[in-house]
Amino acid sequence: MDGIDLRRLRYFIAVCEHGGFSRASQSIGVAQPSLTRQIKLLEKEVGVSLINRSGRGAEPTAEGRFLLGQSRLHIDGLDDAVREMRRRSNGLKGEISLGICPTIASLFLEDIRSFVGGQCQGVTLNVVEAYSGDLASLMRGGRLDAALTYRPTSPERLDIIDLFSERLVLVTSYAGVKLQPPRQLGDISRLKLILPSEIHELRRIIDRVYRARGIALKPELELDSLGAVKTVIADKATQYATILPHSSVARELSQHALSASAIADRDMTRTIALVRPQESAAQHVVLPVLIGEIRRLAQRLKKSQGSADTVSLGQG
Repeated sequence: MDGIDLRRLRYFIAVCEHGGFSRASQSIGVAQPSLTRQIKLLEKEVGVSLINRSGRGAEPTAEGRFLLGQSRLHIDGLDDAVREMRRRSNGLKGEISLGICPTIASLFLEDIRSFVGGQCQGVTLNVVEAYSGDLASLMRGGRLDAALTYRPTSPERLDIIDLFSERLVLVTSYAGVKLQPPRQLGDISRLKLILPSEIHELRRIIDRVYRARGIALKPELELDSLGAVKTVIADKATQYATILPHSSVARELSQHALSASAIADRDMTRTIALVRPQESAAQHVVLPVLIGEIRRLAQRLKKSQGSADTVSLGQG
């Protein structure tokens, strides 16, 4: 049953149980032409006829009866698992402290808060938004249970789950179009650059690539505030530029407040990771549930942003 749309299986079961497309359509609230089309697509997927249609209604073929029995087993089991997961989640109680980088918050934070508020109502979620270097210090001090951050270059005493990688882009004030032609590392090094300070992983990634290519890089300004950086860059008079993950400026690009250029080097990427201390005291049941939801969100992001600005990774 690999690759089969579960929604179509549910429609198929409904047609069989109601003995026809019209009654099934009324029961599940799906227009009959759409229901008929979905069943035909299911038959195309499995490669056999599943339904015998007649003036009296519809009934499964021999192959359809086999699929009906197997589908009920699998879907009932899946529904039971979902109900059990929700029961456990609704019974969770406790407190969790999650750190998140400003350049990652726009991707995850709203959905995480919605999940905890809806599925884990007995859980208190404390969110600390800070740059990667500060998050690392907070984790070492035992003040965070986990963090969504850049993959650390020094992973000692940390559990790390890689989620996905995203390309870095050159960001400038709006130049008439939101996406500019690609830029070379050497050209970028001669611009007036604002970069985060050296304790942060984004800066370490940039410096590491430039050192590997033998190109000197010295920013004119170091600034550890994403909002402040974007405000300065947006002012054409300053003529500053910076290097950021594409997703962190997506809204400003769509609003024509900033422009971005791809960087002509495949190693200019950041890996978003879920990181937690190995000796974390938060071995309660809350953290695994939250980690599962974050991994689900990451999978969804990889599918929705699976373009030139995102490079998918394994589960980690």
